[in-house]
Amino acid sequence: MKKIFIAITVALAIAIVLLIVNLDKKREVSKMNMAYDNINKFLLHTINSEKIQSLSLALAMSKNRAIADAILENDRAKGYRILHDTTDSFIKHLNRKYIYTQIFGRGLSVFARSWEANSSETAMVSGRRDLLEIVDTRSPKATIEDTPPAGIKASAPIIYGGHIIGILEVTTLFDRVVSKLREYRIETIPILKTNLPERLDIASGNPKISGYTIAANNYSRHLADTLASLDNEEFEELIHTDYLKKAGLFFAAYPINNDYGKHLGYFITVVSKENFDNFSGKQQSLIKSIFTMESTKEDIYHYVNSNSENIFRQMSPEQILHLSSSIEEKDRLLFDEAAKERLRALSKEELIDLIVHNFHKNRKQGRIK
Repeated sequence: MKKIFIAITVALAIAIVLLIVNLDKKREVSKMNMAYDNINKFLLHTINSEKIQSLSLALAMSKNRAIADAILENDRAKGYRILHDTTDSFIKHLNRKYIYTQIFGRGLSVFARSWEANSSETAMVSGRRDLLEIVDTRSPKATIEDTPPAGIKASAPIIYGGHIIGILEVTTLFDRVVSKLREYRIETIPILKTNLPERLDIASGNPKISGYTIAANNYSRHLADTLASLDNEEFEELIHTDYLKKAGLFFAAYPINNDYGKHLGYFITVVSKENFDNFSGKQQSLIKSIFTMESTKEDIYHYVNSNSENIFRQMSPEQILHLSSSIEEKDRLLFDEAAKERLRALSKEELIDLIVHNFHKNRKQGRIK
């Protein structure tokens, strides 16, 4: 009888231990899924923002009469000078680092490039369905492509006399995405399936990782080495299950596809063990970033309503002032409730400092010349 009791006790203990281990595993998987989804929000926002900004530049340049004249005169040197000078101006005055521009002429032949003074007259671009779509629809388009230079490509038709005489393309390199995500403590390593040309300074001499090429220059060398150290089984796990924990780091893989379903590669993002919790369940720790990453009113609405509690309570006083004019009526009740509660907790001196600080912050500086 005693032996039976001991056996039952041992069996129950083992069952409890197994249950605890199983629950821990499920909890860890849930946290990794949440981290993957939250990082994806930052990645998608960054890519969409860069598409919009690049498309704005492409549209503006496509309407430059000097570019149309260069094409009509078949003056490729003039086209190069315009592209080179304009691109340099974007970099200098708009802080638009990591961009290249080029013009496609008839038959999608390369007419001029901002990075190449003497582009070949026989250079043609192939496999670009987005460019063919622009010719058919006469509408601008932004997508991701791996043709040189690889990156986010925004293109707009150059129209003269009611006819398309060319296409103006602005390419934003993946380095820009790496830089923007780094602001949120997310390191990014873009990898592409194709071999990138070594003539441009992008990805020149970059290492191979399991048959992929790193398509940026400002990636973390240390993290790239860690990624490269994964064996085939670990790399396949990362690609096919979306994420992997290794060496105290959380790796996540997001497919890079163009608008036509062609698979080009992956954005591999990496967050440290210390920063993992910020993306794996502690939603409050993300509130500042989400409210300051140029979110639209719809973004704010959907985020607030995806949480059971009034998430506006996590706002700082400065964020309350910043968001007050942007909140729609459907969010106004929750916002006002949280704002009143937050501001009532401030002393009179803190309220005065808040108002004065934001007054000076919003004043326009400088003189009109």
